[in-house]
Amino acid sequence: MTLDQMDIEIAYRLPSAAMDAVRVVTVRHLDDLKPHTEAWDRLAWEAPQGLATMLPAWVKATFQHGLWPHWRWMCCFAYAGQRLVGVMPVVIMPHPILGHRRPLLRTYGKLTPSGDIALASDCATEAFAALLAEVVRQEPSHVGLDLQAVRKNSPVWSALQNGAARHIACTSARHGFSILDVSGSFDSFIGNLKKMASNLGRFHRKIKKRGKVRFEIVDGRHARADFLSQFAALEAAGWKGRCGGAILNNPDSFAFHAALVENFAAQGRLMWHRIWVDDTLVGAQIALRCNRSLMLPKYTFNEDFAECRVGTLLTEATIRDGFARPELDEINPMSKAQAHSYWHMPEEEYIDLHLVRRSAMPMLIHLPGIWLRKAYWTHIRSRVPESVRELYRRYRRRGGRKPRRAAEAHFIPQGNIIHKRMS
Repeated sequence: MTLDQMDIEIAYRLPSAAMDAVRVVTVRHLDDLKPHTEAWDRLAWEAPQGLATMLPAWVKATFQHGLWPHWRWMCCFAYAGQRLVGVMPVVIMPHPILGHRRPLLRTYGKLTPSGDIALASDCATEAFAALLAEVVRQEPSHVGLDLQAVRKNSPVWSALQNGAARHIACTSARHGFSILDVSGSFDSFIGNLKKMASNLGRFHRKIKKRGKVRFEIVDGRHARADFLSQFAALEAAGWKGRCGGAILNNPDSFAFHAALVENFAAQGRLMWHRIWVDDTLVGAQIALRCNRSLMLPKYTFNEDFAECRVGTLLTEATIRDGFARPELDEINPMSKAQAHSYWHMPEEEYIDLHLVRRSAMPMLIHLPGIWLRKAYWTHIRSRVPESVRELYRRYRRRGGRKPRRAAEAHFIPQGNIIHKRMS
């Protein structure tokens, strides 16, 4: 069965013995997560997706600070005997039309790019079926469950081969997120990008004219969560601060990212990538480790150094370090940016999955909207001319919404953007 064939109703059948072998525990309070956290962390860490968003360190930050006030959450744990075989974090939100009486469920918060879940590959079908059955018991009036950006290698897809109990399974948006295999060597990689190698030399010469340059990759016990305040101040001083999208512009966003870096730092899985010129921070990036994958959720740079292309130099330092680490297989930004094309990063497919309740109200009210979304992604979006897309991108970057370019940068001899912001 192909992923496109998920759009038709599938009969659900599983041997009763398999169902009896899996028990599910549901919790709705943070303290009640503790008995399950160690096994949950191990299951998500070893999952083939390698997504930091599935780790309890990310999900707990979401439950604490990544939800709107009128949203609720629960977390379902599937056990086969004493072994944890599946975890489904569920966010409960009012349906846009039907309200609280018919909630819409999803497996991700407002600051989470993927709602993929951790399932043991050898019994994904039984675990997923038991988790869905538990969701129905816990929230019997829900209209559907959305899993955003499920990775193509996720056990969720094999689990759906036998159907989705009491639900119709369908897909909509297909996301192409950049990814880079770092299992080879950096010299071999950069050798195939001759123009980029030439540009890097030019950018290095430019930044060295501004002062003493220092590149830092800080990890393990040296990667402290309290550096977030400097990172956030640098971000707020640039274009994201001007358009209101910086962490410091939103108390909930700052609280979420503070909890996120603290959780990952406590396990030695946080990394900071930084560039300094003399004592001035000119670029910084948050990196989160999940087994053999490194996620890059956020970066920022000092716009007074725009002519040095700090973002490109930061990416170079990140990629060079990734190739040097035998414990890493991939760098996964979990996003698609125009800058990634300069590095010839391939894309990995992630697909939005929707499980709609098989009853009259959800099928009449909720299902048509999903079909319309799929039609847009399948038939319309690919036909939008590139000129129209570029016009839209320029509109979004208008005025204070765009970063200052190299031609707009000006040199401030003793300026430290962090100190200026904090003074």
